[in-house]
Amino acid sequence: MSIEANKTIARRWAEEVWGKADVSVAEQLAHPDITVNYPLLPETVHGSDAFKQVLAMVKGALPDVHGSVDELIAEGDKVVVRWTMGGTQRGAFGAIPPTGKSVSWTGISICRIADGKVIEDRGEEDALGLMQQLGVVPSLEQSASGSAVTGVAIPVKLC
Repeated sequence: MSIEANKTIARRWAEEVWGKADVSVAEQLAHPDITVNYPLLPETVHGSDAFKQVLAMVKGALPDVHGSVDELIAEGDKVVVRWTMGGTQRGAFGAIPPTGKSVSWTGISICRIADGKVIEDRGEEDALGLMQQLGVVPSLEQSASGSAVTGVAIPVKLC
C-alpha cells in the first residue's frame, strides 16, 4: 500500500476507532492478529476480539470520548500519529470509579499497517496528566501545598 493510503488508515484508526471507540470501524480496520500496547493497558492486547473489549471499556468509562489527530508522519508500513483525546468519565475506568470529570490527554502512537489493516498499535500517552485530571494522583501544586488526594487507590494500569 502507498504511504498516503497507510496515513488514511492510521487517521481513521486514531479519530474513529480510538477517538470514538467505534467497534464497527475497528472491525473494518483491525487485522485479526493485531497487537496493541500502551502503558495504561495491563498487558499487550492480542487479537481483534480482545481489542474490541478494550474499546468497550473506553466507551463505558468515557461515553462522550472524542479524539483528533494533531500530526501524521509515515514511512514504509508505519505511521506515527500524534493525537489528543478527551471525554467525561461517567463510568469506571479500570479501578477508578466514575468521577464526572472532563479530561483531555495527548499521546503518540506508531501503527504498522499490513494488507490494509492495522496489525500493530504501540503508543505512549500522558498517563500522569490523565491520572491528575481524574484526581487519583496529586498535581505538583497539590503536593507543594500539602493537600493530597485521599480515599482513592492509585491503579497501576487502567484495564
